[in-house]
Amino acid sequence: MKKIFLFLLVLITLSLFLSCIKENYSEKINPLIDKYLKAWNTGNLSEMNNFVDSTFELRKLPDFIPLSGIKNLEDYIIRTRTVIPDFFIKETNKHFISDTAVVVNWIFTGTYKGENDLPPTGSKINIPGFSIIYFNGSKLTGEWIAFSDLTWVKQMGFNITPPSTETIK
Repeated sequence: MKKIFLFLLVLITLSLFLSCIKENYSEKINPLIDKYLKAWNTGNLSEMNNFVDSTFELRKLPDFIPLSGIKNLEDYIIRTRTVIPDFFIKETNKHFISDTAVVVNWIFTGTYKGENDLPPTGSKINIPGFSIIYFNGSKLTGEWIAFSDLTWVKQMGFNITPPSTETIK
């Protein structure tokens, strides 16, 4: 009876100890994030299916309306790199906030050369921002991108002019 009691005590102690150990998500997710940033920085999208889930959702400024699927993500990366050919994201910090999400702080640099919503200016851009990147197992499942639109527009050489007081009335 003592042996059974001792065995159960050891088993319970071991299970309590093991349940307190946190999994190190960074070992599994860091290589995926590195591949994802490399795809953005190089425009080489050929490996996206290996680390991005088919249901991936990208949400970005200004409206955070989701772009769903790998094809829409690839199209967005291509459009971005077309107007900013030297587009580059440098990761500055990572914060794992759960077993399914990480916040990546970054600085994005490049030269605005193409026409998009705004005319090309040739201006250099250097903007800090962050992404919340979601993952499930060995695939990235989504990203929310946030940065200052005002910083972006000012660095491209545009001015924000408030309406005159006559217009407001």
